[in-house]
Amino acid sequence: MAFHPRQNYPANSMSQGMSRRDFITRAAAMGLAFPTLSAFLAACGDGGSTDAGQVIIGSPSNPVTQPLLDSNQMIASGLSAEAGPLRIYNWADYLNPEIIPLAEEALGTSIELTTFFNEEEALQKLISGEVNFDVFFPVAGSVPKVVAGQLIQPLNHEYLPNLSNVWPQLADPFYDQGSLYTVPYTVYSTGIAWRNDMVDDADVTGIDNAWDVFWNPKYADIPVGLYDDFRETLGAALYRNGVTQVHNASQAEIDQATADLIELIDLTDIKYTIDGAYAGIPEGRFGLHMAWSGDMVSAPYYFPEDGDPSVTRYAWPAQTGSSVHGQISSDTMTVLKGSENPVLAHQFLNFMLDEDNALTNFGWVGYQPPQNGLDVDYLVADEWVPDYLASAIVRPEDFSDPRASVPIALSAEQEARLLDAWTKVQSGG
Repeated sequence: MAFHPRQNYPANSMSQGMSRRDFITRAAAMGLAFPTLSAFLAACGDGGSTDAGQVIIGSPSNPVTQPLLDSNQMIASGLSAEAGPLRIYNWADYLNPEIIPLAEEALGTSIELTTFFNEEEALQKLISGEVNFDVFFPVAGSVPKVVAGQLIQPLNHEYLPNLSNVWPQLADPFYDQGSLYTVPYTVYSTGIAWRNDMVDDADVTGIDNAWDVFWNPKYADIPVGLYDDFRETLGAALYRNGVTQVHNASQAEIDQATADLIELIDLTDIKYTIDGAYAGIPEGRFGLHMAWSGDMVSAPYYFPEDGDPSVTRYAWPAQTGSSVHGQISSDTMTVLKGSENPVLAHQFLNFMLDEDNALTNFGWVGYQPPQNGLDVDYLVADEWVPDYLASAIVRPEDFSDPRASVPIALSAEQEARLLDAWTKVQSGG
């Protein structure tokens, strides 16, 4: 987002740069590549040693415990906090500005926030040593490589009593069992957004395969959008065809998904966009669009003054009763290995895991913290989320739903197959 939705600025203004979500979609469209595991570890140095470079990738069916290394020890218990300042490195527009003074007062230090627009940029700077930060916010899928590259340090849970506030599934996640290196920050799903004054609810929520709505010729005359993101959009086409995971989809399955996406050119007025969900739906530029749940929580703030936000709808396919899969994801908070203020950094993580602080942050970023006390009923009743978008709230049980697909790191070969397919989709075949 150019401006954060809580500020209610014009959605098409780009004067403030790109946020986390904008960059991901643009990177896919522009062919920008994130560091491969081998390149990342080579850049870190010592990629072939026995003490580092062992990338351990888990899955929901095969959870993993990340290794504790002699060369990367957690801090001792009972230490006094450093004087600071505490230096935080986070995605742009991904921390409520009101949190900074609240945390400064609570921790008794000053805080310096530096933002980045993509994880490649952030990792390259961290590897180079040209920046010095204490707290870093990697996506869950990057955790194995930042552990293997020894960029983040193990956490001492004695400084993190508020971890008990977090959903059990994410206090002990499959990619980092026991939360040895990470604590959860936000959760979000990938689903379908629409205006019910342009698309019938039953054509999304009343069918066995919710993804089919994008191929419904009934909507040939309204603008339809998918994300300009190779993994998300090819993933949706794969899920529609009964594939359950993108990372191990076969070439034949990828080819079929590619053909199906190309078919949309003749079926609908299809467009691949950056802002079509959170801004295009409110503006009426789209009647139907793929969407991240957190973006749709923000969408009502983009409606024009004379608009009606209550026409907005969102569905994660698994919540509609569909038999097909949909993606669900999380982002994390970590303490960097080179932190000069590791006790303060732990204290900041614990501060963010406090329910009141997590809720304050959610009220601005739109992306939900996985807090035990912040369930659907509370968030709707307290008007943090309007009732017509209650389906955009992620529930703890969603992560264990058999139709939930959690992103798992792609091999270099699979990424190449998907990027080749994406090129064909973008060129129309």
